[in-house]
Amino acid sequence: MGNKMARFGILNSLMTVVLLAALLSSCNLLKPATDPKKDKVYKDEEVGDIQGGKVYDPNTGTWRTVNEVEGKVDTVRWADLSEEKYPPIKTDTPTTGGGGGTKPNTGGNTGGNSGGGSTGNGKGNVTLLLPFMANSSSSGVPESSQWAVSFYAGARLAYDDLEEEGVKFTVNVLDSEESSTAKVNSLLKGNDLANSDLIIGPYKRDNVNLLQDFAKKNKVPLVVPYTAQTGVTEDNPYYIQVNPSLKAHCEAMTKHIRQSHQPENVVLVALDKAEEKARFKFFQDANAVIEKGKTNRKFKELLVPEGASNFHSINVGQFINTRGTTVFVVPSWSNQTFIYSLLRQLMTKHSEGEDIVVYGMNMWLDFEQLDFEYFEKLKLHVSSASYMDPNDERVKQFKQKYFQSYGTVPNDEAYLGYDVMLYFGKQLAKYGKDFPIKLDSRPSDVLQGRFDFQRSVADPAKHKEDLGYYDQLENQFVHILKFQEFHLQPAD
Repeated sequence: MGNKMARFGILNSLMTVVLLAALLSSCNLLKPATDPKKDKVYKDEEVGDIQGGKVYDPNTGTWRTVNEVEGKVDTVRWADLSEEKYPPIKTDTPTTGGGGGTKPNTGGNTGGNSGGGSTGNGKGNVTLLLPFMANSSSSGVPESSQWAVSFYAGARLAYDDLEEEGVKFTVNVLDSEESSTAKVNSLLKGNDLANSDLIIGPYKRDNVNLLQDFAKKNKVPLVVPYTAQTGVTEDNPYYIQVNPSLKAHCEAMTKHIRQSHQPENVVLVALDKAEEKARFKFFQDANAVIEKGKTNRKFKELLVPEGASNFHSINVGQFINTRGTTVFVVPSWSNQTFIYSLLRQLMTKHSEGEDIVVYGMNMWLDFEQLDFEYFEKLKLHVSSASYMDPNDERVKQFKQKYFQSYGTVPNDEAYLGYDVMLYFGKQLAKYGKDFPIKLDSRPSDVLQGRFDFQRSVADPAKHKEDLGYYDQLENQFVHILKFQEFHLQPAD
């Protein structure tokens, strides 16, 4: 495919219904997660008050609402298209109010850097580098490709909204493939990335590593929507991490716990293995900040031997506060049997009249062994990078627009694509490609919650030597959700 992703079907449409419907028909792409065994939590998302477009029915002489994709759906085929034969779509002339620019081009570079990104006049080149896996030989759509298509579908709707506000960019869409780093290395030698004023993507850490170095050297903002690991880059003000790190999740849980509970009633529990023990430090450090060095009361710690034969004898009784509430914080998800055994023993204490609250991980809801009755009675709290308030008018409008455009309801990745494109498109239009220097002073509400980018330092010693030093910008807003009435909802 050279260094360009093949164009999607009809160029002058948004992410076409034909493309999405074809993928949907083959692999249930964008369909909400369901599990008949856990239908108290996972249900097919109801369309609710979403209404499709209106079409004229000649048989009845009336207009009717369409709630599904109509017409024949063809198999999607990817192909390289000659830019001479199929030139990129552009607006005729720049508009006075909108700062000019071009319509999104899914074919690749349109012929050089506009130069507008550095001046904040609404022009610029935005590159979406996503793993569409167009050359994949597999019969189904790879998981990362499903993520990419959903993300792109949301981003295209955001670009529509930006355009209505007079913000117009050239949008290049490239296939990172993600099967190896070879494709991204190839793209780095071309003009598409070199002429970018903003890069959004990619998906896997290996490719993120390649792009972060490029972004730093060329002073191009790199917005990484998925990777949440720390330590990917150093001294790089152009690296912007949308997905909060595990450290940010632990800090958010600690702050929420300390609003209602004292440290002596909080117990950290994990398997006795290096990577899990290391997570305790995130909680203890966050608690120490709250304590402000006055007494530095630490959370209690319980490490459980990794062998499965030991799980039935986890001694939680020694930590129970018989005169009040005991909070068990379990930053572990690698062993489902361990989590099940721990919660079962906590349920025993609960049945004896003890008041227990558990802070755990969102991934637990996908564990087959766990009974949701445990979550309900143990007042499970989890952290989450996203939560869509169904009563938020903006969420309702987005669901309506998404359904009318694609004939299905949006998933988390679609919301993320919309939020990222809309937010960073506005930043680029207003401040130019140097917008990262202002980013940590402008938190903003988005559909999934909030973007609150802060300067992050992996090694505090470097910051002490230079107060202006930081490694990256990271979104540190995290939702705390409570399992109540058999579903997750915002905690008090």
